[in-house]
Amino acid sequence: MNAARFLTLLRHDLRLQLRNGIYYAYAFVILTYAALLYWLGQYLPDWMPGLIILTDPAVIGFFFLGALMLLEQAEDVRTGLAVTPVSAAEYFWAKTLPLTALAVLAVGVIGLFLHTDTDHLMLAATVILTSVCFLGIGVPTALYFRSVASYLIGSGGYMIPIMAPLLLALGEEMPGWAIVLPTASQMRLVLVATGARDATTLELVLMFGVAAIAAAGAVWFAIRRLEGELGTK
Repeated sequence: MNAARFLTLLRHDLRLQLRNGIYYAYAFVILTYAALLYWLGQYLPDWMPGLIILTDPAVIGFFFLGALMLLEQAEDVRTGLAVTPVSAAEYFWAKTLPLTALAVLAVGVIGLFLHTDTDHLMLAATVILTSVCFLGIGVPTALYFRSVASYLIGSGGYMIPIMAPLLLALGEEMPGWAIVLPTASQMRLVLVATGARDATTLELVLMFGVAAIAAAGAVWFAIRRLEGELGTK
């Protein structure tokens, strides 16, 4: 990865995200959920703040990434990049780093309004792994669609079976076998970080391991799929 080229690509993506209102959308999400948790948090089920964190700020990058990629597709941006030295990995990380940083910032602010003892370091680590995982999933998903509208509608159905296992993590006890399911482990880690649930040291190690493997696998697959469009460089 060429540092100078990557920084140029990163600046381009930051401008692209700003121009398309990504930061304003994130600000709206932060303010909405911060207000909800501040005023109503004590009346919500103890797992609700964790569910909000996992299904919105931590995963919302999935939808933004797909929308950005399809806007680029409409402008033939990736066709042009195919004849440049920009690699699939550089393209992926230039989009992933800003969106993941935004997710961490959003969740960090929301965490200040929780009515529980929050382990902010654990929460940030979980959000980083979750965000990278879903951004990795977002790349091959976006490549199947041809318009932003079709992506936003179709990818929602695509996400249902991926997200469904997180329901196993909401109870007081999560089935031991559910640890191997990435979204169940991600959800449980968020709940532990927000003080809604407890976990042993072994369970934490296993859940972080599963979350890390899921993130790494999603990144690998995303880059391989992008290499089909940008070439191997």
